[in-house]
Amino acid sequence: MSEIVIIIIGAVTLVGGVILYAVISTATGLEEDENKNYIPDWIERKFPSIFKSSKDLD
Repeated sequence: MSEIVIIIIGAVTLVGGVILYAVISTATGLEEDENKNYIPDWIERKFPSIFKSSKDLD
């Protein structure tokens, strides 16, 4: 049971760290973000299926 808790805490920390990096790096201007969604453009280009919104599908 404790292994599952450790894995969940690790996964939440990892995802939270990536989100925190994306927000801070775009807000401070370290990364480009043309559409102002706080996700750096290089991440959107690398994983297009995850970040494609419904308006982009039209």
